[in-house]
Amino acid sequence: MEPYFVSFHPGIPLDVNLPVFSPVDDPGIQCLLQDATGVLLPSYVTPRRYAMITRWCRSWFPRLDTRFKSCGKTAQIQLFRRQGIRHPESVIFRDAEELQRYAAMADPPGGYPCVLKGDTGGGGSTVFPVRSPKDLSRCLQRLPHDRPMLLQRWVDHGGMDLRVVVYGKQAVSYFRIGDGQFYNNVCRGGRLDHEGWPELRRKGVEAVRAFCHAVAIDVAGLDLMFPDSGPPVFVEINFHFGRKGLGGSSGHRKYWLQAVQAWRASCLPDP
Repeated sequence: MEPYFVSFHPGIPLDVNLPVFSPVDDPGIQCLLQDATGVLLPSYVTPRRYAMITRWCRSWFPRLDTRFKSCGKTAQIQLFRRQGIRHPESVIFRDAEELQRYAAMADPPGGYPCVLKGDTGGGGSTVFPVRSPKDLSRCLQRLPHDRPMLLQRWVDHGGMDLRVVVYGKQAVSYFRIGDGQFYNNVCRGGRLDHEGWPELRRKGVEAVRAFCHAVAIDVAGLDLMFPDSGPPVFVEINFHFGRKGLGGSSGHRKYWLQAVQAWRASCLPDP
């Protein structure tokens, strides 16, 4: 049988193209997936449907197991711990009540200032610099009280961090510069620099590639800080990430297509 690839992605046709919501419980589709050399997933898939599709596949892109298991900032800290990855010292709480009990008895990691983070939210919307116990009480009011949250040691990032976006084995990196402000996010006025600090960028990209290889992440944006000459500090994994630093939607699509082509080639035997 000639090798063939199946695509559930409406924007990226392959040898066999299926509608996004094709019935995976259909025996014919199951056989089609089972015999395929590889299967391209749609841009969005639920954990349940992901499991239904991939149970029949030999290879698929992108792999999403780590994404579903590490959804949220607290789960990502636990992932960093298991992998021995340098990250800000953190204390994780089930909810605001548990955090308040902790704060009444002990200081945050490294004392004040520290960083308070909610479990979800992008663009820095649930990340707050905390400079005192009174500040902590005020910031807690801006987070859902029944959701996980964490306190982190303050990392002196020098007013910038590195975003590394991986598309398969390819990596696109750029610094986000906040001009001395706490937030470096582009949506909060951060500037982009694709050329500066090449040695730090190289170090960051190498660390991200090694990490993503170890935990089977195919597509994500990771944020790193460089407070000293040691290894980069992993701050966060963004499975939904902005595209301004990638050349907009057209750049994002270009990198996606390149990653799919590289994955497809890796599934085929050498000529």
